[in-house]
Amino acid sequence: MKLYSTTDIAASVRKAYETFTHVVLSRGYTILKPVYFKTETIQDLAPLYQYASWIPASAPQLKRWTNLGGVLIEQDTHPADDFPKADVTVMVEAPYDMDRLKKCNWRNNEYGVIPNPVSWSTHEECIDLRFPTPELLREIWTVANGQPFTNYELATETGIPVSQLQYIKNALHPVEHWYIQKRLAPEREEMLPAWEWLEAGTVPKWKIIESGHKSMVEELGKFGYINLKRYQHYPAEEPDWTVVDRKRQRALSDLASVRSLVESLPDHLAT
Repeated sequence: MKLYSTTDIAASVRKAYETFTHVVLSRGYTILKPVYFKTETIQDLAPLYQYASWIPASAPQLKRWTNLGGVLIEQDTHPADDFPKADVTVMVEAPYDMDRLKKCNWRNNEYGVIPNPVSWSTHEECIDLRFPTPELLREIWTVANGQPFTNYELATETGIPVSQLQYIKNALHPVEHWYIQKRLAPEREEMLPAWEWLEAGTVPKWKIIESGHKSMVEELGKFGYINLKRYQHYPAEEPDWTVVDRKRQRALSDLASVRSLVESLPDHLAT
């Protein structure tokens, strides 16, 4: 797997497209506070396509790119194993784990390009939020065990800012439930199927997603037809803190490996 680093993503896309026909811009983000790539910096390149596996209408764009070549803006963070081959993949962020780095670059016929960030502090913060210390997670679990909380309520109880808690709490694997109180039947016809399907009370989020009404239920809440609160139901069983720490140490080691690799790569724009 041949790789380069870059400090100018747009310039690397342009350089790759000067030589090769099938270039992928991997515009997926896993860092929690990413620096978003400005797509307009490459909008003059043609043909330019966009694809995301969860948007069925984008599938023809992927097919045209495969047949005709060009630059494909890919939004998936982990491409499928059957994703078509590319000559070059340019990522918009250095991932925090080796698995994603490999997933995005195995399909390259020529090479991949990874951004070399000015600072790795956002990556380190991402690890702290996704893989918190056992001590911090124990503080949260002591309050939350076996209880339902909104993120705001739990943040108030623990003193942890909600902007951090919304990510940290996922390490406890809570199950989200929506508390619903019906108010007024909607006048808009497209909302009626969701309204009629809903029952007042507590509904697991997965059940709403499975029903196909999730977006319309959110619309009912937005326009005041229902009162909607999102609660996280936390497990009562105490986590294995040794496992929690092991996951954190593995993530820190993985990030160190990514950083060491990226900082050792030759500069794409200087070759």
